[in-house]
Amino acid sequence: MTLRILKTATLLALAVCSTLALADDPPGRVGRVALTQGQVSISSPGETANAALVNWPVTSNQTISTAPGARTELRIGSTAIRLDGDSALEVVQLDDEQLRLRLHYGSASIRVASAEVAGSFELTTPQARVLLQQPGRVRVDAERLRDTSSIRVFEGVATVEGGGERLTVRGGRSAEMQGSNLRMTQAVNDAFDDWAAQRDRESAAVHATRYVPAEMTGYEELDRYGSWRDDSEFGALWTPSVASTWVPYRDGRWTWVAPWGWTWVDNAPWGYAPFHYGRWVHVNNRWAWAPGRLESRPVWAPALVGWVGGAGWSIHADTRPSLAQGWYPLSPYDRYVPGYRLSDQHLRRLNPRDGRHDGKRDGRHDYRQRGLTVVPQERFGGRGEVVVNHDARATPPRNWQATPGAQPPVPRSWRERNGDDTRRADSRDGRWEGRDRDGDGRRDGREGWRRPDAQPGPITTTPPAVPAPSSGVVQQPGVITTAPQPTPQRDWRNRDGRDGRDPLEDGPRQRRFGQRDEAAPQPFTPRGGTGGMMEAAAARAQAQAQAQAQAQMQMQAQRQAAAAVAPPPRAMPSPPPQAAPRQEAPARQEARQEAPARQEVRQEAPRRAEPRPRDNIRQMER
Repeated sequence: MTLRILKTATLLALAVCSTLALADDPPGRVGRVALTQGQVSISSPGETANAALVNWPVTSNQTISTAPGARTELRIGSTAIRLDGDSALEVVQLDDEQLRLRLHYGSASIRVASAEVAGSFELTTPQARVLLQQPGRVRVDAERLRDTSSIRVFEGVATVEGGGERLTVRGGRSAEMQGSNLRMTQAVNDAFDDWAAQRDRESAAVHATRYVPAEMTGYEELDRYGSWRDDSEFGALWTPSVASTWVPYRDGRWTWVAPWGWTWVDNAPWGYAPFHYGRWVHVNNRWAWAPGRLESRPVWAPALVGWVGGAGWSIHADTRPSLAQGWYPLSPYDRYVPGYRLSDQHLRRLNPRDGRHDGKRDGRHDYRQRGLTVVPQERFGGRGEVVVNHDARATPPRNWQATPGAQPPVPRSWRERNGDDTRRADSRDGRWEGRDRDGDGRRDGREGWRRPDAQPGPITTTPPAVPAPSSGVVQQPGVITTAPQPTPQRDWRNRDGRDGRDPLEDGPRQRRFGQRDEAAPQPFTPRGGTGGMMEAAAARAQAQAQAQAQAQMQMQAQRQAAAAVAPPPRAMPSPPPQAAPRQEAPARQEARQEAPARQEVRQEAPRRAEPRPRDNIRQMER
């Protein structure tokens, strides 16, 4: 009986630990800005509002605002959220479990097509709380009239709470709350509702759901901007309607989004799903996107690329040399190893195995040289975004060696905000932070697995720096060439910096909305080695070893000289006191200072009594 209880308790403890680890994973569901008409802005706690661009990631603790006369649409999988002019919507919580919104003021139209999403949906206003009992379309207005909220249900069934009341509103009905007064009326459409309904009809007519799940954010744009076909090797492939010279991840910008880090925002209207899910392949001299196997809700990634660069790369732009930072799209043969913190289960969802590819790469499937893009590394260390010109390209070296130092640096704004660009070691929690230096897709140091010696291996998402090519050319606006800078091979096992993260203080709420109850998100700084730090550490270690060896040789020589010249010490009846070093041997004193441990041993051991010089003279006279 006792053994059974112990087994049950152990299983419960393991389940709790697993649940806690998964709870700390970054969300696998992230939305996007799908449409902007007029002035639309997006902001996070503690940051200034920026213009909301198409394909901008939408996640928790963000507020989207529209100016009078403007409109915008947000997409989260199959869910569409549309704002009319002069509105402000806060995304309180967006993760794998819940979708919670707060309409501070203005008008919002919400279309929920999934029963699973409807069960976890919640929208609040200053006067009411709206829940969905089933998929449908609702319209919510807040503060159009002072202290008033109205909820119109066009499809489905909603539950409205407010003023101490709880009632069910069915399709075609509307509920209006003003203070403690509640009034039911007929739902009436206006121009904003007609526009939202037309957008819903356009999204329902797409055929992409035959190849990708409807909960993959951005799927609705693929049909109108490309074509689908089946491939015997990669399965479903989508080819964008672009020029044959087009390359993925070359026309857009990098921006820092917590907790993931550097995130790609593409300029193409369709450029969301192909850059945050699946892989890219090069077939028939054109790039095609392989979404992978179908699953109900795929996991979002900030950018499915492999990084190169660091101390081994140097480019010359505008006659000024600088370090380079590069990236290339991952193929189905590459494993994505992110730079942010996550659990093993989350990582497996980012790298699903479909049985088609065994991870072995040959020359026919090596697309890294074709898709490599390189820019000056200093662009990643500034305060703002990293805008990538479509002309940025490079010719990489033939041999890709696994040498450390490839992740781009943390932006200056986040370093200043956190007070330090490194993370404290006391926040280590045992989860995997993207360490896969042997390139086998398994975290380093796991019990039961042998870690191979450092050697060239397959390039992963965090591939280390690549030695500069001898005759490579980097083409940027202006003349850019690569200069070879040989870097010594180093042991990757000693290149880790400090771990953990610095929690952010809760950002102030906008003056319009007052103090927010929710805490601001805590960013995780991405991990990445720096070749300069490792070279300096290696040089210091070598210098210390040489100094220690030289000190030992000097100490031995001085001992021999002192034994031959110095007179024997006088006999003492008791151990001598702790005296200062003898003045007649200054060089020996320095040697003892370099080796404090040896000095302590000599001080503790009493000296052996020997005959005094005068006794020796008397013996000789006799």
